[in-house]
Amino acid sequence: MKMSKLLCLFAITALLGSGCAASSFIWAKGQIHDHTTNSDGNGSPQQVADWYRTHGYQFLIITDHEKVTDPSGLSAAGFVLIPGEELAVKNQGAKPIHGNALNIPKTIPSPDGAKTQSETLGNLVDYIRRAGGIPMVNHPNWEWAFTHRELLPVKGPYLLEIANMSSGCNNEGSYAVPSMEQMWDILLSNGREVYATATDDMHNVNGKQSDVDSPGRGWVVARVKWLDPKEIVSALAKGDFYASTGTGLADYSFDGKTFRVEVVPEEGKTMLIRFVGKWGAILQETVGNSATYRVISKPGANDYVRCKVISSDLGVAWTQAYRLK
Repeated sequence: MKMSKLLCLFAITALLGSGCAASSFIWAKGQIHDHTTNSDGNGSPQQVADWYRTHGYQFLIITDHEKVTDPSGLSAAGFVLIPGEELAVKNQGAKPIHGNALNIPKTIPSPDGAKTQSETLGNLVDYIRRAGGIPMVNHPNWEWAFTHRELLPVKGPYLLEIANMSSGCNNEGSYAVPSMEQMWDILLSNGREVYATATDDMHNVNGKQSDVDSPGRGWVVARVKWLDPKEIVSALAKGDFYASTGTGLADYSFDGKTFRVEVVPEEGKTMLIRFVGKWGAILQETVGNSATYRVISKPGANDYVRCKVISSDLGVAWTQAYRLK
């Protein structure tokens, strides 16, 4: 497809704001897991695109089951549309293994399962890469399908949903199964390169935000030079984005020694800025709209630092993890 059909640049002043100069980079808010009537969603592709475009998003990847919904025919001025697909591994047994293939030009069939879940997950991620897409592993705790144990052998980098906001995804885990955020920390602490995402997994575009499987509850925000499909795809592929369920980041940076974070202030809300390290250890906490963390000890193997911002209304934003070298 011709990408020019998908793109209409915003004026710089109309873009989502950041703490840095507009000429340096912009933040682009996007949805990367959602469904239309081309699979099991209740809204047409145009309805889904219109909802996200009119609710402050700058890009959308439609990920219907077993089908790439071609975005080139959709009307979406001032909005970037990128093709994608959700795959469901076949002949895997009772536990579902799903993954999103982001930025693939045409439908690819879901692969068959392997002897073990680890092999199946590794094959799925590699299969998506070979098709030219960015792999995202979807909702491990949905139906308690698999955990970090099965993901440890999978070669990164890949994206992982730590906050899938659709029904039954059990993001917080249980008495016997770690939360998705804990699984992410375990993978990072074992040296794996995994980028955390938050998504709607939207099926109910016509519902209110409080309804099951409705839109507007989990998203990613990519750091890009300009609003362009290639820029967005590149940011997703290299982890230059943050994930959110309601909290916005104005800017953040890490230079190897100092991690700086600025939060988008919201009237009536208090922000807790938490810096997290290896095995999920809390390194520092600050109440406010900005914070700085300075590395003071010599890093060990697989050490990292990431930031989690928690709003008093329980909205959360997660940066990716930075390795300490």
